[in-house]
Amino acid sequence: MTMDPWAIDPRPDRRGPRSIAVLLLLGAVLLGLAGLDALQHGALEDLPAGQVEMTIETPNLNDDVEITPEQYQAFHDEARDSGAYAWRGYSLLAGMSLVAVGSFGLYALKPWGPRTSSIGAAVALVGGSIGGYRFQAAADATMEGMLVETQTYLALACSVMTGLCLAMAVMPLFNHRARLALFAEEE
Repeated sequence: MTMDPWAIDPRPDRRGPRSIAVLLLLGAVLLGLAGLDALQHGALEDLPAGQVEMTIETPNLNDDVEITPEQYQAFHDEARDSGAYAWRGYSLLAGMSLVAVGSFGLYALKPWGPRTSSIGAAVALVGGSIGGYRFQAAADATMEGMLVETQTYLALACSVMTGLCLAMAVMPLFNHRARLALFAEEE
């Protein structure tokens, strides 16, 4: 008797979505803290002198272009005035809050969990990317050298991290075994 390999019914995967839910929650906490940090920096009229000195110390040692504290403060003012801090901060906080709520739903194997997480990750991706673009434009307008490249890399890192969060949030919606666990009554 030969068995048809395509006649095997897949079993629901309950562990995979729960693992994704834990990772989403950890990512939501970390990126939410980054959003909170952006909002706190955006609320400051002037950055603390010690923070500015620490930020420009390494680029000034390794780059031909010397960045002054006044230039870095002008960058901060331009970023704040362009709304870069607000875009990144509010979108990461709002988006990651939705991701965290959705991760609890995903852990409980509720269909609304990955949907809510996906919406939150998309909000964070779009808003974080807009904020990163504005940070990069502020850096181009006020500084030169290594710190401009650093702002470009930070903008890319924010977009990549929120993009990975979106990919993980959407994954249970497309994986057949995860869908069997999430949508047991519909299948």
